[in-house]
Amino acid sequence: MRLQDLPETREEVERIGKIVGRDAVILLGKDATETAFKKEPLDQFRVLHLAVHGFADTQYPERSALVLGTDSKSADDGLLQVREIIRLRLNAELTTLSACDTGVGKLQGQEGVSNLVEAFLVAGSKSVVASLWSADDTFASALMDRFYQRLGQGEDTSSALRGAKLDLLAKYGDQVSPFYWAAFIAVGEASTPIGIKQQ
Repeated sequence: MRLQDLPETREEVERIGKIVGRDAVILLGKDATETAFKKEPLDQFRVLHLAVHGFADTQYPERSALVLGTDSKSADDGLLQVREIIRLRLNAELTTLSACDTGVGKLQGQEGVSNLVEAFLVAGSKSVVASLWSADDTFASALMDRFYQRLGQGEDTSSALRGAKLDLLAKYGDQVSPFYWAAFIAVGEASTPIGIKQQ
């Protein structure tokens, strides 16, 4: 599968890093590998934000993945798949998957939808923000900027995401369809403020 560049993701991650503050750990460019991500003390992070490519496999949901870089010194293939995510040990209040189709999956009867969201919840994240269709790089970045600003002002995850969407609707009105930013949803415990302090 051929992947396009995501030019807005660097700025997105850097802006969110400024909102979160000095303790933010940022992996960019060649440093944003699957191996580097897994080596971080993930159970100590309260917020995880991944601005990457994502793809959903609705036939074999355990193959759904986030696309990270590869490290030539590691056996990791750069695909952080559902079957790997569920083995991570997380303690995050929020995991944001700023990528395409991260909330798409296979309905498994009473168990619900098997997808990347479920994997992060199983791994220990209390809430996950994910997309239900392809995300536009520019507008996803704008939405995430407003979302984290609102989190920094003390709003809970659900309210911050809703407010960020309304901010973009007010800004673009009839000029740009909400299709470009409305794909993101919050799943899990999203009604408690997570205490990000805006810098």
